[in-house]
Amino acid sequence: MNKFITYIFSIASLYLTVSCSKDWLEEKRDIKLIVPTTLNDMDLLLNADVFQSDGRGATETSCDDYDFTLEQYNALYNAFDRDLVIWKTQEFPKFGILVWDEWDMAYSQIQVCNVVLNGLSKINRTNSNKEQYDKIKGTALYHRAKQFLNLALTFCKYYDNNTAETELGIPLKLTEDIDEIVDRGSLKKTYDRIVSDLKESAILLPSASTINTQIAKAGAYGLLARTYLFMDDYKQASSNADSSFKYHSYIEDFNKIDLTSDYPFYDISKEIHIYSMQSKYSPNSITGRINQALIESYNANDLRKQIFYKVQTDGKYTFKGSFTAQLFSGTSTGEILLISAECRARLGDLEGGLEKIKLLLQNRFKTGAAIPMPTKNKHDVLSFILLERRKELVTRGLRWQDLKRLNNDIDFAQTLTRTIGENTYTLPPKDPRYIMRIPQYIINYNHITQNSY
Repeated sequence: MNKFITYIFSIASLYLTVSCSKDWLEEKRDIKLIVPTTLNDMDLLLNADVFQSDGRGATETSCDDYDFTLEQYNALYNAFDRDLVIWKTQEFPKFGILVWDEWDMAYSQIQVCNVVLNGLSKINRTNSNKEQYDKIKGTALYHRAKQFLNLALTFCKYYDNNTAETELGIPLKLTEDIDEIVDRGSLKKTYDRIVSDLKESAILLPSASTINTQIAKAGAYGLLARTYLFMDDYKQASSNADSSFKYHSYIEDFNKIDLTSDYPFYDISKEIHIYSMQSKYSPNSITGRINQALIESYNANDLRKQIFYKVQTDGKYTFKGSFTAQLFSGTSTGEILLISAECRARLGDLEGGLEKIKLLLQNRFKTGAAIPMPTKNKHDVLSFILLERRKELVTRGLRWQDLKRLNNDIDFAQTLTRTIGENTYTLPPKDPRYIMRIPQYIINYNHITQNSY
């Protein structure tokens, strides 16, 4: 079965990237003969390690949470990383490593989810198999939606309800047919599908999971809350955040964490909804240094500064506090509380928003220490919550999308500036470079529309 899983993923990746050569035609004939037929087969497929890779590594590399000296900049892995750091427009190269090629990795997962969903349609759901059947279907829908969202966050403009019908989305591959050509469609269709898949997933999934690589209701509702936040639908984001917290409310008490450990969460925090790490995870957190203004924003009694960061010999900080062995990028209780707090504040419930943020900070500050809170002015409360969001979710692959959405708000839009050596680089609000270009090898193969912003 392990060979079967590996073969399915290798073929799913291959169909995305190569032309119609003789070898490719032979591979297509082979994959059509390899179809999972039992629920156990499908369950194993959805538990493959590749589903732990989440995407958004390139946007993390580009965000403003890092500083670089010229030496550190030159030490980055490759030219593509260096271009991302200085916001130089460039298509994704072909790395040839599935978990680094973000487009390929996402669609290989989507393809396997489609294989599973098609297989389920040929199996009768009965009283004896319904629990496993529903879990498998909910899991496939969750992973498909997660990768559709990652692709939209990376390769599309920010969602605006006024223009989403006309802006380009991503190709919504919904069948297992490897010969099917799918165009990009609209951004509205993309987000409608993400929401639809996650809503159904949340209904089907079990209430809890004892294995951190398997998703349950809290994770589906959590990803739905993240999606609605990035659609500026604060009412729905808040509602789904509440649903997520209802099923998974565990919060790490940082007073119980070893502040000096290089691995403070022993590889995995109990706050996470599912084990999830960035695809081609950013080297910034260990090669560059955490932005000094961000470091200085932590209160003296805030334990996150000691748990998340390590002081280097130059007196600057690198990141060490991932909730998983590599940079964590999935949803967690902390993110859910931050979504809930922001949405309540935006909808006018300032007291409710501050209550949510206080619940989080009580577990991040030293026991008994005073937690500074803003005056109950909407702008001040929002500013406070957004800064806490940045401090809590550092390295999660979310900052870039936060910058994109906040660029639409005159109160929070900002021009990014990065000085490396004698050169200073800037990225103004709403700059076209906020939207990554689709890999050219994908354009050459399936002729979808390239981003031209």
